[in-house]
Amino acid sequence: MSDALAIGDGIFQITVPMSHNPLGSTLVYAMESPGGIVLVDAGWDADEGWEGLTSGLASVGHSISEVEGVVLSHFHPDHTGLCGRVRDASGAWIAMHEDDHEWFRHMVMPRDAAWIAEQVENLGNAGAPQDALDAFAALELDAPVGPESAPDRTLAEGETIELAGRALRVAFTPGHTPGHACFYLEDADVMFTGDHVLQKTTPHVGNFTYPLEERDALAEFLASLDRVQSMGITRGLGAHGLPMPDLPGRAKELIEHHEERLDHLYDAFGDDEITVWQVAERMKWYRPWSAFAPLARSMALSEAAAHLRHLVARGRVAQVPGTEPARFARR
Repeated sequence: MSDALAIGDGIFQITVPMSHNPLGSTLVYAMESPGGIVLVDAGWDADEGWEGLTSGLASVGHSISEVEGVVLSHFHPDHTGLCGRVRDASGAWIAMHEDDHEWFRHMVMPRDAAWIAEQVENLGNAGAPQDALDAFAALELDAPVGPESAPDRTLAEGETIELAGRALRVAFTPGHTPGHACFYLEDADVMFTGDHVLQKTTPHVGNFTYPLEERDALAEFLASLDRVQSMGITRGLGAHGLPMPDLPGRAKELIEHHEERLDHLYDAFGDDEITVWQVAERMKWYRPWSAFAPLARSMALSEAAAHLRHLVARGRVAQVPGTEPARFARR
């Protein structure tokens, strides 16, 4: 059983557990709406998560059948997974920023042999060694969320979601995903930040196509942090971790963190010409690169690529012509 936490201003925080994940849980927020309850995010699709969500609502006198709608900060499975069950139980609408809809469709694709082969080819383009390619090829993976959780509404910048006597406004904050959105209550001076700004964790920001894709994910993330800093909103409620009493200050810390990582990566090049994979090997991580499991390496590689892509955009690093896999060097 899980009791919801009253945050104040008519906001209830529900802890939806995911014991398989180091984060431990997703924090879902519930508020009264004209048709019942609106949720911010839903949590991972597992029986323990469903129990946490339903018992949390029950602890404040509401039922899952009262959920009118779910607004999603982004497409990741720890936020979207339970949407199918919620919709089956209540008929709720599910809304996500339009730029994440296509990414959700990719996420529900079967992880079959053809999908694995595409990922292995992509890793090869990054310069991954053969043992790393073999390790990824041997993985057996399931799609992390089913199509039954697909959103049926799109959200756009500045759009409002009606609540009881007030409204929740969409703020487009790409970076963690292309369509990440935050939601703010102007009357309460609070923003639901999803995974864009977290109290302790540094959100993952990645580029997933190698050698480099056109999207500069880190530039998007930094610009979105700048925007949050300038909006004049004091409090932040993230999907993981404690409430943030100084949202602009935490956004500033994240910007400074990534600037430090960019400088460290630039210095790590030395005079060498290196692949995206070697860039990842030289970045600072919370544990040694050799200790990363194959799937974790893939995620870390995408983050390394995002930092590399941004160094290229700033003119500090350039791709070496005629190299395959592509190599990069300091300018």
